[in-house]
Amino acid sequence: MIQYINILTKDGKSLLFRNYGTSEVDRDLLAGFLSAFSGFMKEISQSDIKSTQTEDFKYFYTIIDTIIIVVCTDLEDDDAIVNSKILSVRARFIDKYGKMLESGSWAGNRTIFYEFEKELDNLILGAIKISILGLGGVGKTTLTKLICGQDVDLEYVPTITADIASYDGDEFERSITLWDFAGQKQFHSLWKSLAAGTDMVILVTDSTYENINPTKDIIHDLLDKHYPDKLVIGIANKQDLPNRLTPEFCEKILSSEKRTIKTHGMIAIEPMYREKILAILKEAIKEISQISD
Repeated sequence: MIQYINILTKDGKSLLFRNYGTSEVDRDLLAGFLSAFSGFMKEISQSDIKSTQTEDFKYFYTIIDTIIIVVCTDLEDDDAIVNSKILSVRARFIDKYGKMLESGSWAGNRTIFYEFEKELDNLILGAIKISILGLGGVGKTTLTKLICGQDVDLEYVPTITADIASYDGDEFERSITLWDFAGQKQFHSLWKSLAAGTDMVILVTDSTYENINPTKDIIHDLLDKHYPDKLVIGIANKQDLPNRLTPEFCEKILSSEKRTIKTHGMIAIEPMYREKILAILKEAIKEISQISD
């Protein structure tokens, strides 16, 4: 994994530093590295990305005008993938701040670069990927639109295979990508492969007796069997129905000895519930971030 990235001036003044590793960065070691390789950095062309390594880490470095980007990675990281991320960071940073730095109008206030942190995290870590699972007609697409702040179509239109939506709101430290999986039986065989690349699952039920037990089967047949460590959030949707089950009851049915699925009541067609679902996701993202750390 990428341990950290440092964007700094050629004279060694750090503009933006992000640590993605599990240990504290030895700033003295970093300063020594920069000092030792400063001569090489001054000689490389603007299009080059160079690398070297120690016993523990690989270091990649590149220059954009008066700026140096240094990326520290684990030894086993793929060079092509790291280089691709560095190119993206370099292009976006110079697009955002290049004219200011080139003109010499920057007065030395490093706080102006803090707004680049979220974009940097998205480029390095990627968006947080969330699967939305449930049977047909329970409101998965409606919930997706509620999260993204889009207008809801009250006419039911079945999803085919999967719809993908992105949201880049200020509520989250990184962008999120939502995979809205088709709930019809003929698509269930695709769920395993589609869910593999996501960071957590939102499991949606329509809060009826008819739906809750088949929804529990999703946990038993898919999630517990293939993804026992993946975070699962329960959504007891359609709490406006007269025959609804309470979120607490749905939670008892969905949970097992292997995992407790915290279940939240929702009426996804009502815009007033958007604040609630965003708060739920914010807490869940915080939880998976702590696990990955």
